[in-house]
Amino acid sequence: MKFFFLLLILSISNVFAVEYEMITVGNHDDEVLGVFVNEDDTKVATCSLDETIKVWDIPNRKMLIQMKGHLGQVNNLSFSGNDQYIASGSSDQTVRIWDVKSGEQLKVLKGHTDQVIGVYFSQDDSSTYVASTSFDRTVKLWDWRYGTEIKTLRDHSEAINNVAYSYDGDYIASCSDDKSIKIWSTDLKTKEPIMTLLGHEAPVLTVLFSFDSKKIASTDQDGNIKIWSMPDGQLLRTIKAHDELIQDVSFAYNDDRTIVSASLDKKIKLWDSMTGKLIYEFDAGVEIWSVDLISDQSVIVLGCQDGTVRFLVKKK
Repeated sequence: MKFFFLLLILSISNVFAVEYEMITVGNHDDEVLGVFVNEDDTKVATCSLDETIKVWDIPNRKMLIQMKGHLGQVNNLSFSGNDQYIASGSSDQTVRIWDVKSGEQLKVLKGHTDQVIGVYFSQDDSSTYVASTSFDRTVKLWDWRYGTEIKTLRDHSEAINNVAYSYDGDYIASCSDDKSIKIWSTDLKTKEPIMTLLGHEAPVLTVLFSFDSKKIASTDQDGNIKIWSMPDGQLLRTIKAHDELIQDVSFAYNDDRTIVSASLDKKIKLWDSMTGKLIYEFDAGVEIWSVDLISDQSVIVLGCQDGTVRFLVKKK
């Protein structure tokens, strides 16, 4: 019996071998719906129900600039691969492109017929393309510099909740209330899905490629995370991660296997995506709508229901 309890204690201490402290760095006037850390880990962009976008300095923990122009809540956003631009999607049915340094609005992309829920920049250095998705059940690919809609993708049967661009530039993934994930080619002439990933038993709320583009993480309304291999689309594992819906998930760049999840159950959790093992969890005391982290996992950024932007900073 003593040996059993020793193993239990060692197991618990191993799960929580890392510790973080929570710092509130600022706030929006309403719920923070999206966060996105840039490639060099120096800035994080946030968007909100208050119709604004803010960019924050991560090392100095201060706001750098605020962007206004949307005529409705800003649902999601993405840095470009070269860190120079931000794409945002809004309930005003537009995708907008912003200059990160000046905060200037560069383009307004119109074509969706319902609110834009997800946006993702191509992550190559040219950062030419933006993928967007909407409750209108379509995925659109844009050449933002020309303001041109390159193609519209239709195959989901219900509202689409999010979209992601693979880091190798070959694929777009979308997820939907129809409980499916669809994989699309970025080839400009191809409009049919390459494959449909089935396995979720609830609406799929977010989808994301790993940095090497060899895995996909998806989350659903029942609190599950699923990990899929690419390009074959095989389901590798399911993690029962949270007690409430999981609104966001992100990979850590340094190992490309650690993922962070955030939920309306007020908890942040770190997972090993290859084993499904829980690495760390933290109760933020507030519903969390969005999450991202810097490459070495030393800072986790939370977008919260109460309008706060919070950092979890790893203790040294």
